[in-house]
Amino acid sequence: MNAAEKLISHARQGHFEETLPHLLEIARRPGGARGPVWEAAAASIQILQWLDRFAEAADLAGALIRDDGPAGGELCDQDMPFDEALLAAPDISREGLSERLAAVAAHVPAGRILRERLDWLGAQPAQRPLEELLPGHAPWGAAPPVEGFQHRSALVERDFDALTDSEQRVVWQSLATANDFPRAHELVATGGHTPAQYDQCCWMAGWYAVRGDVERGEAMLIAAHDRWHPYMKWDALPTDPVLQPTLRQVTTDRVREHYLTRPIGPEAKG
Repeated sequence: MNAAEKLISHARQGHFEETLPHLLEIARRPGGARGPVWEAAAASIQILQWLDRFAEAADLAGALIRDDGPAGGELCDQDMPFDEALLAAPDISREGLSERLAAVAAHVPAGRILRERLDWLGAQPAQRPLEELLPGHAPWGAAPPVEGFQHRSALVERDFDALTDSEQRVVWQSLATANDFPRAHELVATGGHTPAQYDQCCWMAGWYAVRGDVERGEAMLIAAHDRWHPYMKWDALPTDPVLQPTLRQVTTDRVREHYLTRPIGPEAKG
């Protein structure tokens, strides 16, 4: 475990704001974005976004790529969260965003993951809403399945309380895949159940947001906290709640305090 990974693990113990300056110090070291440098930058970006410091997160991503992309090191094999940081840069037009993505991409050798991702994203703002490009997007507010719609799993039609844990997980996945919020809400409101996975909780939270039910949306994001696990060693926090405009409607001060001060991921399990 390198220096950045140790700090990120400490941050996930609930010490995000305390750890951020130390991560930024590593992230801004000159001499190449190898190992600790780009990992520290990635975690810093996620914490900065939870603090609504989006411009700083975008500047950090852009500077790192411009300085170290040409060397073709480990940084060039990444995409998240550097692409998300650039997308979430505040106060920038669609045209300006495309130009910025193209300018940053030019510093990465052709054929590398980061270059291909930034090239693709650069063409998207003129064609798709920004929220569709940000993580965690779902068709919130869209019409529920029509009468007679067949779910992916027949378990949806069975008594939920009689199902095993694994079967219940299949039901939640089927409901989310079908965007069947009415039946999912029924399980929550009348059965007292909560989705089994992080992304399903966020899906429900977004639906409550578009319905103006801030209290239930807030509760879903807090439930999602305990269901999130880092995909990579550098993953400090999930960013869907602060990047998605719909989810931000229910990312209350209480939610922010919960995510920024409580242990999360493996550190929450001791």
